[in-house]
Amino acid sequence: MTPKPQGLVRRDRELGRLRELLEVTRRGEGRAALVTGSPGTGKTALLRAFTAEAAEAGALVLHACASPAEQGIPLGVAGQLLSAVPGFTGPEPGPDAALPVVRDVLTDLAATAPVVIAVDDIEYTDELSARCLLYLCGRIGAARIMLLGTGSAHQPPHPPAAALPVAELARHPRCLALALTTLDEDGVAAFLRAPYGGCADPAEARRLAPAWHRATGGNPRLLHALAEDRPQCGPLRSDRPVAAAAFKRAVTGCLRPGGTLDTARALAVLGPSATLTTLARLLGVHERAVGPLMDVLTDTGLLESGRFRHEAARAAVLEELPPRESARLHTGAVALLRADGAGAETVARHLVAADGPGPAAAEPWAVDVLAEAAGQALRAARPKAAAGFLDAAHRRCPDPVRRAELLDALAGAEWESDPAAVTRHLPALEQALEAGRFGAERAAGPLGLLLWHGRPDAAARALDDLGGTVETGRLRAEAAYVYPELGPQPAPPPGAAGGTAAVEGAAAALVSRQHPAPGVTAALCALLYVGESDRAEHWHALLRETRTTPALDTPARRAVAAAAASLVHGRLGQHAEAAAEARRALGLLAPEAWGIAVGMPLAAAVLAATGLGAHEEAARLLRVPVPEAMFRSRVAPHYLLARGRFRLAAEQPVAALGDLHACRDLMARWGIGPCDALDWSTPAARPQDPVARLSRAERRVAVLAAQGCTNQVIAARLFVTASTVEQHLTKVYRKLHVRSRTDLAGLVGPRPLPAPTRPGGPTPAPSPAEPCNA
Repeated sequence: MTPKPQGLVRRDRELGRLRELLEVTRRGEGRAALVTGSPGTGKTALLRAFTAEAAEAGALVLHACASPAEQGIPLGVAGQLLSAVPGFTGPEPGPDAALPVVRDVLTDLAATAPVVIAVDDIEYTDELSARCLLYLCGRIGAARIMLLGTGSAHQPPHPPAAALPVAELARHPRCLALALTTLDEDGVAAFLRAPYGGCADPAEARRLAPAWHRATGGNPRLLHALAEDRPQCGPLRSDRPVAAAAFKRAVTGCLRPGGTLDTARALAVLGPSATLTTLARLLGVHERAVGPLMDVLTDTGLLESGRFRHEAARAAVLEELPPRESARLHTGAVALLRADGAGAETVARHLVAADGPGPAAAEPWAVDVLAEAAGQALRAARPKAAAGFLDAAHRRCPDPVRRAELLDALAGAEWESDPAAVTRHLPALEQALEAGRFGAERAAGPLGLLLWHGRPDAAARALDDLGGTVETGRLRAEAAYVYPELGPQPAPPPGAAGGTAAVEGAAAALVSRQHPAPGVTAALCALLYVGESDRAEHWHALLRETRTTPALDTPARRAVAAAAASLVHGRLGQHAEAAAEARRALGLLAPEAWGIAVGMPLAAAVLAATGLGAHEEAARLLRVPVPEAMFRSRVAPHYLLARGRFRLAAEQPVAALGDLHACRDLMARWGIGPCDALDWSTPAARPQDPVARLSRAERRVAVLAAQGCTNQVIAARLFVTASTVEQHLTKVYRKLHVRSRTDLAGLVGPRPLPAPTRPGGPTPAPSPAEPCNA
């Protein structure tokens, strides 16, 4: 039994017929065969397998490969066939001289051994060579010559002159027609069981066959490409094969310029909007011309029901599309789809893909369409798509006020998917604020981004320029809550009267706002105090809402919600839960994307790791870079407290005390009263800090006195009488063994802020607080 050639699947019948023809030819009865099929169905593989067998059996094989590039060269294919004949220099051009010469040379060769003439892609044969082959086919009846060609199963309705002799060859009585088709699911299973398929288990091959057939339509070339991609894309047992570079090369190899290639390009560009009518209009041809080309693509296995079977096939066509042609097709698609009343997102995708101010993109309506599409994408929690639409709209918009609004919306959309990407827009947003492009009612977004990314000075300048409206006051209050140096605190500290309401009001930004307004950062700060409230269950429900509301399901929202959950769990002493949520938050966004808010999940994670005894993990977390501006924000005391608690647990009392005193000093400078969330004194007592011996009221008086405040100022700050201040100071002096405010300042006065971990060196310590006795 003849062994099965390598790489052929379900081609035994066709190979057997060719073997039979060769045997007939060997007996002196010349024959011809034409193997047809769609691209990638294995015509060339069958030709090579057969000619290799024929050569082994003693036949002389003369091989040629026709191509469109050489179709204009007279006798190009005939020259390839006869180049292996010793001493033969080629026939003279012209049919009268060439035809008999070629016949005589081949007849002489066949006298000593059977001759197999194999021409691959025979439809691209030059006209003179094609006439030679047809002439030969009519005269090989008594010669040991076998003529074998491969060609397309679909011929154009108006073939070129060179293709006419080939068509006549297919109808010749001596010519056997063999049509190859794509494989069915059983054939795909047989492919997978073969060595090149990589699945020796028959049951597993049958299980995988449907998915592989759906992806390739049973096209052998595409199947081999998927098998080649498999080692780079995971285990074979995956139900859905992953298409990579080899598959994309195979797809483009199945397309022919001027026919299926142009149709596939138009189909890939139009995507779900493609119909026979829109394809024809985009290609500028009649619908009758498109139908046969779609049939070829379907028979090839690339299409099913007029759509690409695998998205990677469409991607491959788009990737090889030249930029100029891509812009032309997408611009044409914009005109067609807009005329047909297509939706905003559908038209906007083509405006973006056109990547330039083409005729359609330059129209005033284009900005409106792109902005509308961005709104739809944001409501569907697709911020990256929205950002693409808004970027295109911003680049095309000539009006400076609307350009500023579009820039704000673009930055907000990018924040939702990757806040780090927003930094490139900050200078332009600052300029727009300075130029008065935003009123107070539109400034929340730009201000929130400046605060998030550590630009409080720019935010303060912008707030000053906005005037004294009620809305400006609200924005200033939120900004001051995040950066206390920007103004008086907007609400009593959580735990005091009205504090819980202020906290929960700020947290509403997590689930109600689609833009990083100051309230988002303020809400995260406020969450640090949630343990002061008895509404923990309400907070958990509020945070869960961000995970179940589609419009809030963006990477930044998920990260913020996870960070908030870690803070809630941490305040409730649930270390394992806090650690898990903090890991999730830091995994969703890179540290640089968090801006100053990075201290929130880091503080929660460090405290959780310390509480769980995972000191190496806590130390690793503290090596994560943090921005300098974070130490100007309300995040800083919590970060310092977390670091101090870890250092104390790691038996570094001196360093721990430095962090704890820095936390104390910031609280005093910003007027943050003592609370459980910022209890620096309890851990400070463990390193034997003398100040920790004082009561909470005594510490508050001592810190203000050490800063230089008079008794009257201290009384006004703390809402007590001057007599009460004197009594507290008497007790402070006695407990600390000091005799003057100078001695007190040495123990209680501000310490230099410990340098944060950041690239490029230590952060300069903030200057000491100004004396407060004025």
